[in-house]
Amino acid sequence: MPMQLCLLVPLADGEAARQALIDLDVLDKTFTPKRLGDELALPIQEAIILDGVEFVHRIDTVEVKFAPPSIDPHNRLLKAILPMIDSNKELIQSIPKKWERLDDLILFPKDAFQGDNWSLVIHRNKDFFEHIADALKAQRIGRQQPIADDQMRSSQVELLHGNDAWVEVKDNGLTYGFDATKVMYSSGNVTERHRMASVDARGEVVIDAYAGIGYYTMQLLVHANVKHVHACEINPNSIKALDWSAKKNGVESKITIHPGDNQVTLRKLERSANRVLLGYLPSSEAAWEPAVRALKAEGGTLHIHMNVEEERIESWSEETMQKCLDFAENSGRNWSIVSHHLEKVKWYAPRIRHVVLDVSFSSSNSAS
Repeated sequence: MPMQLCLLVPLADGEAARQALIDLDVLDKTFTPKRLGDELALPIQEAIILDGVEFVHRIDTVEVKFAPPSIDPHNRLLKAILPMIDSNKELIQSIPKKWERLDDLILFPKDAFQGDNWSLVIHRNKDFFEHIADALKAQRIGRQQPIADDQMRSSQVELLHGNDAWVEVKDNGLTYGFDATKVMYSSGNVTERHRMASVDARGEVVIDAYAGIGYYTMQLLVHANVKHVHACEINPNSIKALDWSAKKNGVESKITIHPGDNQVTLRKLERSANRVLLGYLPSSEAAWEPAVRALKAEGGTLHIHMNVEEERIESWSEETMQKCLDFAENSGRNWSIVSHHLEKVKWYAPRIRHVVLDVSFSSSNSAS
């Protein structure tokens, strides 16, 4: 066994010492910590001086063992695949390092296990994806495909292992259910979902103009305690999921689902809402005008989603507010407008941000 420089501390202080070494980036994870009587020896990369710590410590050379191989998910995946690819370097390099987990379904990127060489491996090993499922402690395996370029932004996930793609995902105390091969679920929008859970909207009537499976609708109904949500959605598969989630979360009496194009359904909801969500990418602009008309006579709030170039966010915000104010004036509303928040949700592409602009209208009489 090798001799290694170690920090020795009382056993009771082992965790505090380990964290201190991690913070200083000097803990040597190549070796395993070793107990020596009432002391713990923590391998370190170099001699150090620990200032400001409350525990007794000293540095000495100790005989230690090499740490066992990491058992992180990627290494488990690698261990499962290696025997099936004969250590082919090209294939090893193309083994996915990232994936998404939805319930017990693993979704790999669209280029995972693609190409002639992978096709040969999969053909020779009929249980290829079963081995992967076992390695990642999953029941089903899927592969992402580009979101369909249609009005419904349909999911195009390919199921590679398993019988069906219905999943139930828990988030912020809620449960969403949906068929992952038929509708899109965006894990990256978690911050915006949770923000909707905390908005001051108690007792409000809300319209979710692009409701989907209820990303924001459920958060508003359960956590923000709104009075009612009118959920507009065109995709029948999303509507099925939305209805399921409303029942699962016990809010079916507080939601009305309006199937069809929101260019039609929004106009039927004119002057009915305190708040309208416009959560569609890359642009929700097509629904701005009917959304403004859907606000009550005294005004209300819009949450406007958009993909915007980073350098244009400020000018886009000003242009958007002016357009919405023009829509209000054209509908006979004597309103003023104010922007009270801009949320940068995530990077959508290089230089392109998914942003949400919160704007509120109020009658000029009440604003003065």
